[in-house]
Amino acid sequence: MRSAADALELRTGSTREPSRAGPFTVALVFVAAIWTLGLVAMSVAWGQLAWDVRFAYLPAAEAVLDGRTPYPELDDPILLDQKGFVYPPQLLYLLVPLTPLPVDLVGILVAVVLMATVVATLRVLGITDIRCYAAAFLWMPTMSGVLLANVSIPLAFAAALAWRYRDRVWPPALALGLTVSAKLLFWPLLVWTVAMRRLRTTVLAVVLGAGVTLAAWAAIGFVGLTGYPDLLRRLSEIQAENSYSFVGMATTLGLGEGAGTAAMLLAGGGLLLLCVLFARRGDDLRSFTAALGATLALSPIVWLHYLVVLLVPVALARPRFSAIWLLPVLLWTSPKPGYAEGYETFMPAIVTAILLILLLVRTRAPSAPVDAKAAA
Repeated sequence: MRSAADALELRTGSTREPSRAGPFTVALVFVAAIWTLGLVAMSVAWGQLAWDVRFAYLPAAEAVLDGRTPYPELDDPILLDQKGFVYPPQLLYLLVPLTPLPVDLVGILVAVVLMATVVATLRVLGITDIRCYAAAFLWMPTMSGVLLANVSIPLAFAAALAWRYRDRVWPPALALGLTVSAKLLFWPLLVWTVAMRRLRTTVLAVVLGAGVTLAAWAAIGFVGLTGYPDLLRRLSEIQAENSYSFVGMATTLGLGEGAGTAAMLLAGGGLLLLCVLFARRGDDLRSFTAALGATLALSPIVWLHYLVVLLVPVALARPRFSAIWLLPVLLWTSPKPGYAEGYETFMPAIVTAILLILLLVRTRAPSAPVDAKAAA
């Protein structure tokens, strides 16, 4: 029997690559290009392109150069405005060379790099259908990641690398180690590697991630290290109930943070269980997809750009364009990058749930892992 996702694909058209661009393809690419360039141009005009780099990352990098802590105080109002740097310090070393440049130029450069990273993510996964690329840039999570210029798109790229080279040791270990060390919420991917019995990859990822983080903190004299857990707790207290997470949805319904946390643990735990069960059946792709879903479910704070990571399982399960590629376009009904209100709070969870169900009910077997010589 065909799955719902297969039915969606059949209604969209043939799975074979079109020999020439039809009217739909031309229109889709045109709309995606105009939409992307228009939003970037407006953000430049308003002085808001690369919000996170502009207001959080660059000031933190400058603070490190000046010998000051890059981290805000727990009562600093910039945490309310989402302008505080709250990541481990290794990210700052990538930005230090950019600090002498005008901030507007930095914003444009970073946005261009992030758009190229979206393309690279799909290329790494073997996507050749131009309609998939166009659809990816119509996703609200993709554009939110580009316009805000944060780590979500690079982390999606790292997840794609971890999958492509999953049957080797060093490449996925490096990708996962840097990913989890930069953003701890990606730890469920290590459950995937353990469940698939890639223990050497798991151990090496943990060692590399811990080593990079320790070295980065040592370079700034361990400033902010002891208070970092308190900073993360304070950030969750301030932002969780206003985000698109289970805590945010529960707060919108008037149920309180406790109910949201319980729902978060239930959904995330269920996805982790599926990750293990699929792994026992030798179903690598669905195990990986469930782990990625768990990263979103178990995060007390979820912003729209977090969902760009879903590009990876969608691309793996549907390497040819189908209606499922356009499902996340619905998230433009929740256009606020933060502090959602009313029904907007629930749309990301609804879209994510539908995507995961379509992908986990049945997915096609992926192609064989890329050989190192072929990748060279």
